[in-house]
Amino acid sequence: MRLPSALAFCLCIPIFLGACVSKGTYLELESDLIDTQRSAEMTNENLIAVQSQKTDLEKKYAKLQSENMVLEDRNTNLNERIESLSDELKKERTLIEEQDQVIQELQYTRQKIEVGLKDQIAAQEIRIEEMEGKLKVTFVDKILFDSGSARINPRGRESLSDFAHSFADSNGQQVVVEGHTDNVPVGSALRSRYPSNWELSTARATAVVRFLSEEAGLSPERMSASGYGSYQPVAVNDTEEGRSQNRRIEIILVPVH
Repeated sequence: MRLPSALAFCLCIPIFLGACVSKGTYLELESDLIDTQRSAEMTNENLIAVQSQKTDLEKKYAKLQSENMVLEDRNTNLNERIESLSDELKKERTLIEEQDQVIQELQYTRQKIEVGLKDQIAAQEIRIEEMEGKLKVTFVDKILFDSGSARINPRGRESLSDFAHSFADSNGQQVVVEGHTDNVPVGSALRSRYPSNWELSTARATAVVRFLSEEAGLSPERMSASGYGSYQPVAVNDTEEGRSQNRRIEIILVPVH
């Protein structure tokens, strides 16, 4: 049986060396060979260690990349949130500025009405009050209308003219006119014209709107009229004083901002 050529060569090396070199040289070569083998083994171990370190570093790098992506996503979300909050803050500031302007306009209008109608206010024929950003001016019915009538009397025309003049330059306000009555039914003499307090209150509110538009010069696009009859009282109808308070015209100035 023939031996493999490599094995045969290795078996021949000692014979060849023994035949060609001295024993000292042979031992020295053998020691070098052992050192070389050890060095190779150490190199191989180092290579394995380096490969292991490389694998660990690759894992750490992949982890860092993943964490970096998470941080970038968080940073993106944070920037979007900051931008959203900034937009909300701008809107809030704009809203506050608009509300401040509305309040200033209402205060200015109220002051002018109080000056223009000071005598009627002192006589408690007209009341002014602010409610939820609106200004309500209440006229007791006797200052505007005779009993059972929807025609504005001379004193009422004068009062409404002074009232309209007080805020004619305040174009940023809608004018809502509401008619109210007490719970006493319309008399038989007027029932053909006003079957109930609904019709009477509506007719009075409409008469005020027409006067403010046609004679006081306010823009009709700014105004509306409605009648509530006796169904929104501000006092009990058991006394004449209470019924007198319920018979009223309310003019509400509503900001359009």
